[in-house]
Amino acid sequence: MKNFLLLMLSVMIVSNAHSQTMNKVVFSFDHKVGADPLVLGKTVFTIWNNKKVILTRAEFYISEVEIQNPAGNMMPLKDQYILVDASKPNDVHEMGPWDIAGTRGVKLHIGVDPAHNHGDPASYPSDHPLALQNPDMHWGWTAGYRFMAIEGKVDNNGDGKPETAFEFHNVGDEFYRAIELQTAENAKDGTLDVKLILDYAQLFKNIAMTGSLIQHGNSFLNSKMTSNAETEKFITAVVQVSNKDIKVNSQQIAISPNPMSSEATVSYSFSSKNPLTMVVMNAFGQTLSLTNNLDNTGSILLQKKHLANGMYQIVFYDNGKLISRKQFIVIQ
Repeated sequence: MKNFLLLMLSVMIVSNAHSQTMNKVVFSFDHKVGADPLVLGKTVFTIWNNKKVILTRAEFYISEVEIQNPAGNMMPLKDQYILVDASKPNDVHEMGPWDIAGTRGVKLHIGVDPAHNHGDPASYPSDHPLALQNPDMHWGWTAGYRFMAIEGKVDNNGDGKPETAFEFHNVGDEFYRAIELQTAENAKDGTLDVKLILDYAQLFKNIAMTGSLIQHGNSFLNSKMTSNAETEKFITAVVQVSNKDIKVNSQQIAISPNPMSSEATVSYSFSSKNPLTMVVMNAFGQTLSLTNNLDNTGSILLQKKHLANGMYQIVFYDNGKLISRKQFIVIQ
């Protein structure tokens, strides 16, 4: 009986600790062309070959999103889809509550995954991204959804005013592409806000924008725009993190002794001019303690207290940007 009560108590403690890390994950997008904000029907911008372009429609799907937590583990956000629409630049896309306290990376796919691409949009609730849309984002059951719909005008007579209409509707399972991004976001007040930047000018890289510009389906031009979306930094994170820099910065952290049995000293030195944040995380990327407003050089006494035996991480953030991490081990 005593062992049973101890087991139940352990389960309750683990369950409570687990629930504390649940945060609402939301995605938001900054629609741009180069450094300028994109306003459909108004913003005229220059593409790679110096032609002037204006967009009147810009929509695309995102599917199969995975978030990499600060420990490096990937968490799939199952059954979540986003229809990104430049006509609604302030939309915040809620992805539900998930057991994740922060992110150091995101993997997403442009388009609709093959398992759902050929379904019936009428079977979804009206507010679901895969439901029937106006304007239509579904090509038909055989071809599936329009993964991307980009429409507008291009200046082909050289007067600086876009006059030639174009439509790129990229359709087909072969256009389903994965993009991996490095981010540095921490949950705040129960919300993990993943902020991404879109640069629509990158979609036109090495596309001459001459000849037939009404391209619906899987033509060469549809394929080229899809490839640009994948490789030309069409989607980037607000904060880019360099793994190389993180590895270099990790050498600026010393934990002694490591492994630790009761306490250890964390010494660090960075070139940052901003107040730093130090986070202690377990192997699942869950935040155990957080220390704000640290100088760029210093030392902190780390005590075992309630830490169980196992592996942990010391993580430093500079103005929300992950700059360094160091593993340490707790033993008896």
